[in-house]
Amino acid sequence: MTDAIRYETGQDRIVVLTLDMPGQSANTMNAVYREAMAACVARLQAEKDSIAGVIITSAKHTFFAGGDLNELIKVGKPEAKAFYDMVLRLKAQLRALETLGKPVVAAINGAALGGGWEICLACHHRVALDLPSVQLGLPEVTLGLLPGGGG
Repeated sequence: MTDAIRYETGQDRIVVLTLDMPGQSANTMNAVYREAMAACVARLQAEKDSIAGVIITSAKHTFFAGGDLNELIKVGKPEAKAFYDMVLRLKAQLRALETLGKPVVAAINGAALGGGWEICLACHHRVALDLPSVQLGLPEVTLGLLPGGGG
């Protein structure tokens, strides 16, 4: 589908979305991700009658690191409205996965933190490797921040 998220449909009619942000050691919730996921969600909705389910996984050692801190530190008062609107669109993407009408599974191969864990929470089922490197959660709450995707 894009360089950021590969969209592959198997003979079993299961779609595998593989998160693989180009040029980054970890997947983060930046503009490239948001555009790629919007395209994937639109395609899933268009093809939902011909698919059996969806698996979301990662090509990286971590599943998803969360928000892109380089983007977040640039948000000031002048950008607040646009940022708020972007968060609403992001939450709508997660809700679209949750209400797709087909089973959606997160195959968690590493840390799923912040927005990464919120992607997993939007899935109907979560399967994780039993390794110390697999960490799940919303670390932003320790800083007094609410999870942006709805947590």
